[in-house]
Amino acid sequence: MKRRLAHTRLLTLMGPGGVGKTRLALEVARDMEGGEMFADGVWFCGLAPLGDAALVPHAIAATLGVREQPGRQILETIGEAVRDSQLLLVLDNCEHLVEACARVADTLLHGCPGLTILAT
Repeated sequence: MKRRLAHTRLLTLMGPGGVGKTRLALEVARDMEGGEMFADGVWFCGLAPLGDAALVPHAIAATLGVREQPGRQILETIGEAVRDSQLLLVLDNCEHLVEACARVADTLLHGCPGLTILAT
């Protein structure tokens, strides 16, 4: 998995519920912490409690410690905050928010060349 993360910026773990996607993502995240590849950290954002797709960017911002700024879109603020960072963002439990997660990932990956996303 580490090798795959070195060659892609978006890696998705898929499978039926209970198969261990979250466990694998957490193990990979732990293995990647403190390494050169993600010098600015490895961040875990659990999306299971969210019922509203509009909250996905806000959950990511909270995970990354990015504060909302008046008059600015939250995705723009996140993008600016991590634009020059080398980091891994684990988005866990995307299945009930697939479209929102896809839009957010697309936006962030296009604007943040050092960002890698591992989604379950």
